[in-house]
Amino acid sequence: MDEDGTRVQRCWTEPAISALTDAKAAVAKARADGAAALDGRLLDALRARYDAAVAWGIATNAHRDWPSGRHPGYTLARRLQARAAQVWRFAADFAVPFTGNPAEQPQRMVKLQMKIGGCWRTVRTAARYCLIRSYLGTALNHGIHPLDALRDAMAGNPWMPPQTS
Repeated sequence: MDEDGTRVQRCWTEPAISALTDAKAAVAKARADGAAALDGRLLDALRARYDAAVAWGIATNAHRDWPSGRHPGYTLARRLQARAAQVWRFAADFAVPFTGNPAEQPQRMVKLQMKIGGCWRTVRTAARYCLIRSYLGTALNHGIHPLDALRDAMAGNPWMPPQTS
């Protein structure tokens, strides 16, 4: 990317990142202090910073030229705006991790094996493996032993995570 394009992206991404990392630190402090939630005013201020940065990203990138349609910066900013509740879930529910890395870990092995080992010759087989691995990982995160989850699923009584409103 050219120097000007880099500056344009940083003018909105850095404030958005800063708001999120400040929220991460606030959640860690609140959790360490024994709080169950962030102070409402603090959360609102952090969200306002984030929302302003993302809105600036949309406005900045809305009419930038890109060879294949919309500029990626515009697409990213729109997604961050549309999915803000998901992005900020960690600040409302302390049980939700800041990153999605735990959810992505089961897929990494499959992707690596597809790339270098010639395993998982079809996407369908890999998808089935990921589904089972995800189920077992989620069950384990809720205190259900993987063998118990498998046994119950095979018996026709699969464990399901609690529904959140």
